[in-house]
Amino acid sequence: MLVTERETIIASDPNSIFSTEIIKSNHDMPIELKPVTLNELPLLQEQLPKLQNGDCNLSIASVIGRAKEYNIKWGISQGELVLNWAPYPDIPPAYVIPLRSENALAIIEDIASECQCCKEPVILFGRFTYMTERISELMRYRNFITVSSNSWWDYVYERDKIENLEGRELHGKRNFNKRFYKAYPNAQFVSFTPELIEKARVFLKNWYANYGEMTKSLEAERDAIELAFDHFEEFRLIGGALMDGDNMYGFTYGSDVGENIFSVHIEKADRTVTGAYPALASALCKTLPERFTQINREEDLGIPGLRKAKEDWAPSTMIRKTLLKLQRAIPEPI
Repeated sequence: MLVTERETIIASDPNSIFSTEIIKSNHDMPIELKPVTLNELPLLQEQLPKLQNGDCNLSIASVIGRAKEYNIKWGISQGELVLNWAPYPDIPPAYVIPLRSENALAIIEDIASECQCCKEPVILFGRFTYMTERISELMRYRNFITVSSNSWWDYVYERDKIENLEGRELHGKRNFNKRFYKAYPNAQFVSFTPELIEKARVFLKNWYANYGEMTKSLEAERDAIELAFDHFEEFRLIGGALMDGDNMYGFTYGSDVGENIFSVHIEKADRTVTGAYPALASALCKTLPERFTQINREEDLGIPGLRKAKEDWAPSTMIRKTLLKLQRAIPEPI
C-alpha cells in the first residue's frame, strides 16, 4: 500500500513515542555538533540549498535568526552539512539531512553512530512523502515510525493568485486592496535599501509598542528581524515596504527555500490602515524573480486565529513536515 502525506500519524506528544530504542551502528563516524552562529554564514550560503525542500525554516535567516530558539546545531557528515534542531515546542531534537545526496545512506549511518554514543534514537525531520519514500528506498528492510502535527505544516499558495488577488476565494482580499489604494493612491512598494531598513526599524519599534504585552515568542521574532536587517544581503533576503512619501504602511521580506518556493518570513503592517496587509502581500509578489511560482506563508503553530488567517488566503497545498524515527532492521527474505 502506498503511503501518502495525509496518512502521517498525528501525535500530541512526540517525545512519548520517540523516547526509546537505540539503533546500533556499524559506523564509527560520530558527528561533532556545534551551535549555529553567524560564523557559519559562509557554510550555510554554500551548503544549505542542499537541505532546502520548501520548509519555511530552512532559510539562512531562519537557521541563524532562530538558532537559539530552536536549539539549532550543525555538523559535517561525508563532507555535507547536517542540522539538528527542535523547531516546534515539545518535540525531540531531529536531524535534517541532504536526502537527495548520493551520500544520504552513509550520512544516516554516521548519525546512527552519533546517536548510539549519546544513547538516543535516530530521528529525522523533513517532508513526509519524500522522506518516507527516500528512506524506504535507502533502507528497504528498516522499519520506521512517523509523527506529525498539522500545526507544523506550511501553507503554500500559487504566486500569481496572491500577486493578482484573483479568484472567488480572494474576493475579500481584493476589495481590501482596492480600498487601500483608493485611500492612498500614491502608495508604492519600495525595495529595501540601507536607508529604508532604518525606517523599518522605527516602524517595527512602534508596531510592537502598539501590540501590547511582549511575549517570549514576540521577543524572539523581534530579535530575528533585527538580525535580518543587520545582514539583509548576506542572508539573501528579498523584501521592501509600502511607502507614501515618508510614510510607511508596512514592510515584508522573505527568501528562497528551494523548489521554486519563496517563503514570506515577516509581514508587518499598520493595523489601523484598512487593506494594508493584502496590499503588502500582493506588492511583494509583483517584485519577486520569475523563478518563484509558489509562496510559502509558513505554519499556523496551532493558533486558531493564525489558522483562519492562512486558510482565508486559499492555500493550494501544504508542506506536511514530520518526524521519522528509525527502528530496528527486519530480517531480509531468503
